[in-house]
Amino acid sequence: MKIIAVANQKGGCGKTITAVSLAGALAGAGKNVLFVDLDPQGHASSAFGIKEPDSSMTSYLIFESFLATKTADISSIIIQRYQTLWVVPSHITLSTMEQKMANIRGAVLVVSGALKTEAAQKFDYIILDTPPNLGFLTLNALHAAGEVIVPLDISLFSLNGVSQIDDMLELAKDMGFKKPHVNFLITLYDSRSNFAKTFLEKAKTTFSNKLFRTIVRQNIKLREAAQAGQVIFEYDSSCNGAKDYTALVKEIMPEFKGESIHIKPLAVQPQTAPEAFFKLLAPDAENVYLAGSFNNWAQDESSVMKKLDNGIWVKIISLPQGSYHYKFIVDGKWIEDPANNMVEADAFGGKNSLVVVS
Repeated sequence: MKIIAVANQKGGCGKTITAVSLAGALAGAGKNVLFVDLDPQGHASSAFGIKEPDSSMTSYLIFESFLATKTADISSIIIQRYQTLWVVPSHITLSTMEQKMANIRGAVLVVSGALKTEAAQKFDYIILDTPPNLGFLTLNALHAAGEVIVPLDISLFSLNGVSQIDDMLELAKDMGFKKPHVNFLITLYDSRSNFAKTFLEKAKTTFSNKLFRTIVRQNIKLREAAQAGQVIFEYDSSCNGAKDYTALVKEIMPEFKGESIHIKPLAVQPQTAPEAFFKLLAPDAENVYLAGSFNNWAQDESSVMKKLDNGIWVKIISLPQGSYHYKFIVDGKWIEDPANNMVEADAFGGKNSLVVVS
């Protein structure tokens, strides 16, 4: 398994489009790919056609689980977007995590730990998209990654972020963390511009063998694809953008000999699925789980309920229309929902609470 982070503190350099297109290219080349959106803006999630996900089903859970001294269940927040491409979307609530985790030991290794779980290890590649800054979330991605791709648009300002990323990685190395391999990618290139040609020559001199041979040309199709919620290989596999990211994946995967990349779209997980809200007043409880016919009565990380300051435990889950049996597990004791008078007999002489989703 290879973990690649795409990072540059400068916005507008094609960072997210590169991360999304690279994931699509690798998936189209036959690799199982997991994409983790660590940017609270959620632009990458939107580019995959995933809009307004429930915060409990996003990368926010990775950090929230750490705060609860538990390991995140990655499998519970993965959305399969293509035949060989899965996505962990982002949510604006992720922006609160830097403040919540300030001064917490091991906070910069949260993502690294989550990607060492069995659920994450089954993928050939994991692509991490980062915010356009060098803060807490980007640092998490850099520590988790074995490789970092830094997109460089044709601007002297993009070079400023390069030195700061290198300084951050050197500082991390001095602190005992591994330093990932860093490579640079020219993006938004316009061959008609003399400035662009001069910039390219400067980049070749500056970065030498750390600069990808591939040059990503300006291509409106890449932006159109993102707006349509599709990777470029689904939107227009014959455009220059698709050709350029095909060339990039050939550099990353020398064994890939294909001339073109095709990716099979799947239905995007419905974002308007009905939600069921569960709550239980149990101020003295130490842990509460929600188990039911909708999760095979599992008592695991995905069924943990969240405790509010008023002593109420809550959980919201998306469920297809239908009827479901459930119970709460309070400090190891299975109980019916005391606030719900809808019950049905179970197979063991007891009763289950009943919820109807419409």
